[in-house]
Amino acid sequence: MSEYMFKTYIANGREYFIYSDDVSDDHFTQKIDFPFSESLFSLLDLDIWKREPQIKKIDRALLNLYRTRDARYTEDVFFTLQSLSDVHIFFKLLFLDWSKRLNEAEKDNFAHASDMLPHKAIAHIPSNIDYAQKQIKDLLERVLDMDASKRSVSSRLYDYYKDPYHVDPRPFDFQPLTVSFEMIDRNAYAEVLYPKSIYDLIDYYLREWVRREQKMRVCKNCGKYFAITGRTNAEYCDRVFDSKGRTCKDVGAIAKWTREKDTDDVFKAYRREYKKRFAWTKSGKILPEELYAWGERAREKKAECDSGKITLEEYVDWLKES
Repeated sequence: MSEYMFKTYIANGREYFIYSDDVSDDHFTQKIDFPFSESLFSLLDLDIWKREPQIKKIDRALLNLYRTRDARYTEDVFFTLQSLSDVHIFFKLLFLDWSKRLNEAEKDNFAHASDMLPHKAIAHIPSNIDYAQKQIKDLLERVLDMDASKRSVSSRLYDYYKDPYHVDPRPFDFQPLTVSFEMIDRNAYAEVLYPKSIYDLIDYYLREWVRREQKMRVCKNCGKYFAITGRTNAEYCDRVFDSKGRTCKDVGAIAKWTREKDTDDVFKAYRREYKKRFAWTKSGKILPEELYAWGERAREKKAECDSGKITLEEYVDWLKES
């Protein structure tokens, strides 16, 4: 296997990930992109403990490989890591890195497998990701949540790191990163990260949130954080919420409409009369065409009531007599 490549950068409000398992051939290079913040939010949403059986499978295979030097155990490692790489883009780096490690270890018949393929680096993934999730959420709450405090991000960040009682989780530990400055297309340059680990990827995108002082808010529907990129009064995120494919924003808009109508006496009067007449169509007292014609007239009268041309009492009387 030739040298792999994995890099990422941010441009025009999007995150770009470019990777290849063979840098000698451009045909193997892949490029995907997401809206800025999506990769880190999707990591926050990830239930990493659901992946623990896969992690344990890799761990067992590595321990058996140390003991037997039997290459067949590398298949469990390779294919399980490959399946994990489909779960989240950050795991694509793990897969590429370990694919290279497996190839290098096989060259000397796995004589140094325990050094080249340390099983604890895999076994600790769930707990490491779980802890990083806690740290990210803690930073969101204490530093970037726009509704939690009116103080500046810089002052809140100072308190975040200087709080002597801040021990669980401890503040996120930003580390030096391997970043270059490259031409990303014919007309633009960007800082490009060449991560060595998943932690580097978390570090890079989390520091971008802080550096940009990205405003965050808890979605009123799902209770998860989302980035405020447009109107500062946005209350719902764009995550898919149900099996119908509706997002929290969709569901929130419906809920808001329902709440407003529940307190709208004009609409309630119209809806009450409509339901009664709809029941009449089911029992054959009136035809569907008659209901439709009545509905047209009732909505016209409702518009008059909404605009103040007639009172609510007059509209209710009209509904009863119509």
